[in-house]
Amino acid sequence: MRRIPFLFLLAAVFSGCAANDLIVQRQSSMELRLEQLMQAQKASRNEVAAASVQMQEVKELSARQAAYEKDMLFKYEALLERVKITSIRLTQLEAAARQSSKIELVNQESLPEGREESIQAEYMKAFGLFSSNNFSGAAESFNAFVSAYPESEYAPNARYWLGECYFALGRFNEAIGAFERVLEMKPLPKRASDAMLRIGSAWYRLDNQSKGSQTLKLLIEKYPDSEAAAAAAGLLENK
Repeated sequence: MRRIPFLFLLAAVFSGCAANDLIVQRQSSMELRLEQLMQAQKASRNEVAAASVQMQEVKELSARQAAYEKDMLFKYEALLERVKITSIRLTQLEAAARQSSKIELVNQESLPEGREESIQAEYMKAFGLFSSNNFSGAAESFNAFVSAYPESEYAPNARYWLGECYFALGRFNEAIGAFERVLEMKPLPKRASDAMLRIGSAWYRLDNQSKGSQTLKLLIEKYPDSEAAAAAAGLLENK
């Protein structure tokens, strides 16, 4: 009879041990699960941080790409301008080489031969400075020329080249003013379309996209068959 209580006691002890083992197992399982959740949370945070870094890199890359494209656009625009200026210079120099020492003035009263030669010489002196890339000296000479001979047949060209001097010097506001004075002349000079092209380009250089595009579109509308209009269309396509 004594063995029965002992057996019950022994069974209770084993039952308690089994319950304790189950509790320990469950606790270990919960700790493992908690550790897994913490690791997953840490991994998620790392992924978010990596994604944030990648996003910042993408933004910086986009900014660099935009800056590169803008720089390439300016280089393309400058190349077009240099090609056009070179073409105009060659035309001007060829024409000057073919001219005789005496040039007949159109729609003006005849001037004494010496005075005609003096006007021509002053103009060619200024143009020579421009051709040798002495834009500062050329600007002074062209400015003096248009002040001294505002009605000369060379005045339209002198005003135009004055604008080109300012443009080459990076004085874009002054360049716009000079080219606008070309457009104000009567009758309208042959280089009116070229002057409008340079005005539009100058506005772009001043980062005024609206006025630049507006000027180029007006140029295409007024002079659709001109070389300047073709150049303007190329610039607009790249804006």
